[in-house]
Amino acid sequence: MRRPRADGGSLSVELVAVVPVLLVVTLLCVQGFGAVSAVEATQRAARDAARAASLGQDPVAAARADLPPAAELRRVSTGGGCGDVCVRVDVEVPLGVPGLVTLVRLPLSRTAAMPAG
Repeated sequence: MRRPRADGGSLSVELVAVVPVLLVVTLLCVQGFGAVSAVEATQRAARDAARAASLGQDPVAAARADLPPAAELRRVSTGGGCGDVCVRVDVEVPLGVPGLVTLVRLPLSRTAAMPAG
């Protein structure tokens, strides 16, 4: 007859310890991808707002169209200094579990320039 081994339940204990760590690492990776996506969307919004302003259209509407629904458009400012038409877009993006908890609101600002006309 075989005797039961003393470490027979160690796999269960190790699994209980590892699963939460893997869950936290996965959530952090998802948040990182979300932050990178928000930066790209803000840059695209600034570029499209500058294009709209250079064509005499509404830069705020152009910027808002490129942002994800969770992003809050704080300000769109136009001016000179970086080209014929320069637009700065300021956005706040929530990071956390959508619909459940917001861990932090990430402020983002991007500037783009387009030639007039």
